[in-house]
Amino acid sequence: MEEIKKYTGRIMVPALFILLILPILASTVLKEGGFPVLLGIYLFVVLALAWCLGAIYDDKRRTISLLQDSEGRYRIFSKYSKELINSFNEVIFQTDHKGKWLYLNPAWKSMSGATVNESLGLHFSKHMDNASYQDVLKAFAESFHQGNKYFRVDIKLRDGKKGSSWVEAFVKLIYDETGKFIGTAGILSEINERKHAEEELVNLNEHLAITSSKLSTAAQLAAGIAHEVRNPMTAILGFVKLIKDGGADKQEYYDIIFSEINRIEQVLNELLLLSKPSGAVFLEKDLKKSCNHVVTLLETNAVLNNIQIQKNYDAEPIFMRFDENQIKQVLINIIKNSIESMPNGGNIFLSIYEKNGEVFVSILDEGEGIPENSLQKVGEPFFTTKSSGTGLGLSVCFKIIEKHGGKVFITSELKKGTKIVCVFPAVQENERNGSEKEEKVGAKEGQENK
Repeated sequence: MEEIKKYTGRIMVPALFILLILPILASTVLKEGGFPVLLGIYLFVVLALAWCLGAIYDDKRRTISLLQDSEGRYRIFSKYSKELINSFNEVIFQTDHKGKWLYLNPAWKSMSGATVNESLGLHFSKHMDNASYQDVLKAFAESFHQGNKYFRVDIKLRDGKKGSSWVEAFVKLIYDETGKFIGTAGILSEINERKHAEEELVNLNEHLAITSSKLSTAAQLAAGIAHEVRNPMTAILGFVKLIKDGGADKQEYYDIIFSEINRIEQVLNELLLLSKPSGAVFLEKDLKKSCNHVVTLLETNAVLNNIQIQKNYDAEPIFMRFDENQIKQVLINIIKNSIESMPNGGNIFLSIYEKNGEVFVSILDEGEGIPENSLQKVGEPFFTTKSSGTGLGLSVCFKIIEKHGGKVFITSELKKGTKIVCVFPAVQENERNGSEKEEKVGAKEGQENK
């Protein structure tokens, strides 16, 4: 039956022609009294033409049938494809060459908090923070100039109805047949859990870095501390023997003994600051006083290395709000690095001054200096110019300075020395109330530190 359908046109069209010309043919035969030759030729040509027209009809009919089948399959495929795309948790997108959204699937609303209709036609940068936008531009430029058709980049969507959200974008660059760039298409996948895990890992590494830095600092200060404790202990032992032997002025001996005990207590208190928990407690204090404590702690270690720490500031207090433990940690690390950079001895100049509402702490040494190609890397985790260093000390210091709203500036010259300037916001006179104001970061940690 199917085979017969293939020849429907070639059967029906000639038959139709025969039916149409049959009356004419019969009339001619009766009139002529026979079948003329020319009529036979005419009839053959007409039937051949009818056959060809029927063949064309059959071919067109088959083509239409195939197109109808293809359209049906396409509609089914399109329907299921649309349902599949709409069921994705990932966002499927397309943009034009200017970066404006052309297509977004329904998952966009749950990811960004904005509806598809209100987003279409907008530039993609409207939905992300500036840092992410710069990252996208950088990744796009690299892919475009290198001839790559794909790139990946992490994006932080702007705060919307849902709040901020981290997504990973897989982007394909689209070109027309002439090689002209016409837009992009790709997928956005939510990566909030991954980003939170990365942040926790960074915080953990930072905590470990602080702990490691403190332990390293404590170990390097051990020689100086031992010297600071041994001298008072020797004096105490001597005066106790004098008292035991019946010395005349026992009260004077007692005063000296208590003085030496207080000296030991001061050194031990400075050491204990290094082992306290890292929860920050911001107090309004005199920065110079804290710097004096650090100098006292490091002075013996410096003298053992033939180094003098010069304090280029007066006794007039300079107030700022800071965590004393953390700022001392910063000063200890920087001055300790200066000591280590001067194997042949020298001077360290410590300056503190206030200018235009800011407090400047300057540490200048006469050490070996830092190579220019390494200067930009100073403060990066695990970067160090020392053979035995961990590269964590200054990284921790810079983080602490940043948390105090400060900035760091470093200049250095080989064989001449290095200068590090820390700049902090000062506490203005009209902001002080005559007492130390406490601002605890983390109530639980602050209570534990008490």
